[in-house]
Parts: sequence; C-alpha cells; structure tokens
Amino acid sequence: MCGAFVYVYVGGVRYQLMGSGVERAGIAELIASRPDLGSRFNIRPTQDVVTIVNEDGRPVAKPMRWGLIPNWAKADKLPRSTFNARDDRLAESGMWRGPFSRSRAVVPANGFFEWKKTDGSKQPMYITPKDGEILSFAAVYDSWINEHGETVDSCAIVTTAANDFMSSIHDRMPAILDEETIALWLDPATTDSTSLQPILMPASNDILQAIPVSKRVNSYKNDDKELLREFLDDEPTEANGQLGLFDTSIDE
Repeated sequence: MCGAFVYVYVGGVRYQLMGSGVERAGIAELIASRPDLGSRFNIRPTQDVVTIVNEDGRPVAKPMRWGLIPNWAKADKLPRSTFNARDDRLAESGMWRGPFSRSRAVVPANGFFEWKKTDGSKQPMYITPKDGEILSFAAVYDSWINEHGETVDSCAIVTTAANDFMSSIHDRMPAILDEETIALWLDPATTDSTSLQPILMPASNDILQAIPVSKRVNSYKNDDKELLREFLDDEPTEANGQLGLFDTSIDE
C-alpha cells in the first residue's frame, strides 16, 4: 500500500479541540519523545502517525500505526488495506462498526497526495489548504494485543465522496473536520451513528488547492521537503504501483 500524506510539526502550535477553549494536546511532548514523528513529507501505511484522542475529557496526542488492526484479529491473519474507512460503511461493516461507535480520533496533516490521470500517465498532486492551516482528518482506531502481549494502537482515516474541487482528481477525499465537528467526533458520550454520520461531509470547495509535484513522491524511500515543490519539468517515475491515499478500503 502506498497512500501518502504530509505532517510537519511547528513548535508552539496549539489546537482548539472539543469545544473547551485553546488547549495543548501534548503534541510537543509526543514529538520530543518520538522525533521521527515531527517532520514527514511522505507518510505511508503501516508507519506510525500522530493522532489526537479524547482521554478523560481532554485532547491527548498519541502515536498509532496507520492501518487499523481490529481487536479481534488473529496474528497470522491480519487484515490488509485498512488505512481507509469509507464513511458509508462505518455503521454496518464488521471491521468499522465497533471503532466508529467507541474509539474515534483526529489525524493532523498539512496535506495529502493524490494521483491525477493525465494523458495516459498519473501526475501526483499535493492537496493542501489555501490558508496554510492544519487539516484535521476524521479517523477511527482500535487496540490489538499481539503475540508478545504488547498493545498496538492503530487507526484508519475516514473518507467521504469528493467535492467538486476534488472530483477532477479522485472520486473520494478525507473527511475533514473543523473545530465544531472535532468536538462531536471526539466526544466518547456520542455513540449514535445518526449524530456522527452527518458531519462526515465533503469539505467546502474553496478551502483546498492542488499543486502538481515531483514524481519522486511515488517512491516511499523519498521523504524530504523537496517533494512539495511545484513540478514544472518532465521527470522519470522512480517507482511503479503507487496507490492513491483514498483508493482502497476494506469492505467487510
């Protein structure tokens, strides 16, 4: 799996979450203990990502594996392609139903990559906010105990139908939350899908921009800020088989 997004931590950034005013989610402390999570330009499934969850009524930053492992999974039969969770399957799927009702998170991101088909090839596009703000992706998570007795927290990013802006690039996009919907999404007292489903809507057409970038992003080996530079010249593709961040979702 080769979906990719970008998260670059900027020291001093504070997050207003859960309707409780401006609070620290502990991201600085997390990154101080895990510097590898701080500046990343090509995050891929199975890698650890920064998430924000609600613990005892306050936002807490936690590292999680990107690619959900359900608590009932067998070590020799781990599910694949669980880095995305379609919004229209959350309430019914055996994979997503439990995490959707009991364990939801936010994944912060500066932007994500998607591949646009042009003239028989695929041009990577960097989708990022016009105003430079951080995106808050809706996510679900679960905790699994491996064969060594270790707890593995893992998550999946929720996707929804593309808005008009994204539809020329891909037919799906991440469910992007704002301050008000973050509060509801992270509230553990809210378990009714009829309250949660309506907030998983396509983002407004005017908040995002799409920048063509280097095909170097096709290779997971490349992870540097030059990946975000606007692509102007023809470049050879370094790797085949790239998978758009929102191409695949397990359907159970």
